Amino acid sequence: MSERVLCDLCGQSIPPHAHYIVRIDIFADPTLPAMSTEELERMEMDETLTKLLEQMKMMSADELQDQVHRRFEYKLCRACQRNFLVNPLGKPRERKIGEN
Repeated sequence: MSERVLCDLCGQSIPPHAHYIVRIDIFADPTLPAMSTEELERMEMDETLTKLLEQMKMMSADELQDQVHRRFEYKLCRACQRNFLVNPLGKPRERKIGEN
């Protein structure tokens, strides 16, 4: 028998198989900046790589991973799932006078 799960937002106990799963992937923009052949030829690749490696030595594994990709997964009850769909970033909403 499946166990009940707790909603990661409100903490409510959810019956087995009645929850929603939210996955969030955060990753670096994979597009490369536009560069001309001349710019590439002028670039000191060895020097650039050495500087990058020196910077990386000062960072933890988590900091390095956060620069590339991170995935989160949350379980939500129905009420929290509906609220999440309305405002997934949780940004404050301003209600203007005269608007519903």
